[in-house]
This record gives sequence, C-alpha cells and structure tokens, in this order.
Amino acid sequence: MGERATDRRLAVVLWSALVVEAAGLVGTVALADTTVLVPEWDGFPAPECAVLLCISLAILPIVVAVLALRSPRNTAAVGRAAASWFLALALLITLARAGSGPWVVWCGVAMVAACVATVICSGSPSGLPQTPSRVAAGIAVIGLVAGVSGSCSGPYTDYPGVWTASTSDVSLTLTDPTQPGQGAQYTLRIGTCTEQGSWAFDYPQMSTSVQLWLHREGALACIPGDPATRVHLVGGNRKNPVITLTGLRLTKQ
Repeated sequence: MGERATDRRLAVVLWSALVVEAAGLVGTVALADTTVLVPEWDGFPAPECAVLLCISLAILPIVVAVLALRSPRNTAAVGRAAASWFLALALLITLARAGSGPWVVWCGVAMVAACVATVICSGSPSGLPQTPSRVAAGIAVIGLVAGVSGSCSGPYTDYPGVWTASTSDVSLTLTDPTQPGQGAQYTLRIGTCTEQGSWAFDYPQMSTSVQLWLHREGALACIPGDPATRVHLVGGNRKNPVITLTGLRLTKQ
C-alpha cells in the first residue's frame, strides 16, 4: 500500500515535470527572436552558451547510469534520458540562432525539470507510468526538429546594397559580386567625400564568422584607417541588419 502511494506521488511529480519542461520549451521559442542577426563574439563562447553546455554535460552521468546500471525494462528512465538530451540539443541550437537574452532563463527551467525527472526515473526502476516519459521524449523531438529546421540560415546577410548611418551623412554602396562568394566594388560617401575601391569576403570564410574587407589601396580615403578595413555584423535583424565600419554603424536600406 505504501509503495503504491509512493508511486502515485512520483507519477504526479513526473507529470508536473513534463508540464514544466513543455512550458520552458514554449517560453524559449516564444521569447527567442531568431530573426536577430547574431554578432561575432570576440570572447566566444558566450556565458549563456557555457551555462547551457554545462547543464547538458551534467546529464551525461545520469544517462550513463540509466543505460548501464538499470534494468532494460526501466523504459521510463531511458525515455526521460533521451528526452533530456533532445531537449538540450534543441535549446543549444536555439541559442546559436538567437544569441543571448532573457529567454535563456526558460532554457534553464526546462533543463532542470528534465534533469529532475531523469533522476527520479533512474532511481525508481518499477511502478512508474510510461506515458509521461514518452510524451516528454516526443515534445523534445518536436523542439529539436523545430530548432534544426531553421538553423541553416545562420548569421549571414546579403551585403550587396546600400547601407546608411542614421546620425550622419554616410552611405556605403556594395555592388553585387560577379561570382558567388567573391567580392565586387564599393562606394563610400561621407559628406562631400567619395571613396571607391573593391571589397571581398573574408577568407577562409567561417560559418559563424561572415565578414568582408574593403580594399582601399590607391583610393581617396574618406576615413582614416588601414588599406584593408574590416566590415562585420554587429546586430539588427534580417530585415534591418547592422554592420560596423571603423566606428560607424550602418543599416541596410
């Protein structure tokens, strides 16, 4: 009789953990703006990424204990362990797409709930309902698929076009390259000064570091600087990306 009462209490806890996991995942997706262009991190990994990575790695010994030490019939523990991993991957992918923000707290809530539920299942090999674990795994897989489906866009934006500064009479025009991945010509106007030259993407190009260089050899320099000036993303969203050019912040028109 006492064991049944304990199992019922654990079942309530597992269902509650499932609700918290789902709420955390929904809160993460709702608050994380994946249209924001992720700037280049000078001090990567970002603190939020390190926190989530540590939480994910903390689940590893639990998964090992579930798979190696527990009875194969403890499918509830295996299901919860799988759900924890899927959920961790989904949230890490979301972090890579959206950068930092207050929504990271919801990631932590979901991961803590998943971890607690996994511990409960691994410590109770019998008498636990299978449904909460199966539902948790299903929700985590859906979250992972949703994260992967939009993760290929990355931080890249189309650089060719006209970029302007909101606080001064500055514009940067980049022409379209003749070949994919190559550069073309640029025109920089600051007041009455006009500077022209060529631009090219950084080489080797990295999937998480898309930037370009203005090659200003022999050009009338409107701004002081080296012959090769770096231009890179600093924020904005996919409709209005923001780049920086020697202290100037330019938004695409």
